[in-house]
Amino acid sequence: MDKSKILIIDDDPVCTGVLLAILGDDYDVTTANSGSGGIDILSSQTPDLILLDITMPEVNGYQVLKFLQEDPSRIDIPVVVISTLVESSDKEFAIKLGADDYINKPIMPNVIQDKLEKYL
Repeated sequence: MDKSKILIIDDDPVCTGVLLAILGDDYDVTTANSGSGGIDILSSQTPDLILLDITMPEVNGYQVLKFLQEDPSRIDIPVVVISTLVESSDKEFAIKLGADDYINKPIMPNVIQDKLEKYL
């Protein structure tokens, strides 16, 4: 069976490293260290799940969510936001823009695994 494809879009190399360690070899993982890099990857690949940071320079996670909503071929890709933004209004805005779920940093392995099981 093919591995599920996960795209991590996060400008923080430490968070990306933690996610890669959690995901291990169980998934086919691609990473982008910016929102624009994530959009570039999405132009040529269709992951099964996106793990998305919000606070990134230039193109932020909200803009990536808008990009996904504007593309009918990508609108059904589950997106789990992983962010340092902890206000309920941040979560509500991300969900309104099409995120399926929202996790606050720091990253907890069991929470990530729960979300993977839920959406894959």
